[in-house]
Amino acid sequence: MKIFLKILGLLVLSLIIAIVFFFSLRTYQGHKNIELVDKYLQEHHLKDKVQHEKTLYSGKKGLYYKEVKFKDDPEKTYVVQPVATYKGIVIQGFDSETKKTDKHAKHHKFDPDYKPKS
Repeated sequence: MKIFLKILGLLVLSLIIAIVFFFSLRTYQGHKNIELVDKYLQEHHLKDKVQHEKTLYSGKKGLYYKEVKFKDDPEKTYVVQPVATYKGIVIQGFDSETKKTDKHAKHHKFDPDYKPKS
């Protein structure tokens, strides 16, 4: 019976460690995603053109991203998200009313090779 309790305790401890690791990894990845988005906006001088921004999480995609409205294009809502944790960026413009993608939006861009300057 003592061996069974030791094994059960070890399994519970392993489960707790795995859960903590999972959530800390997800939080770390979220911070890196938002950091990449912020650096992109800063480097391309778009930060000062931002009228409104909101940080969101997509459970479906498993990543953090920003929803942005620019001062020079207020009728469009943009989703700025990384391709991966350390490189690449996608900016998609959406019509604010219909929520349909506008491929001809002013700031619409896909840069799979973007890496922030250190």
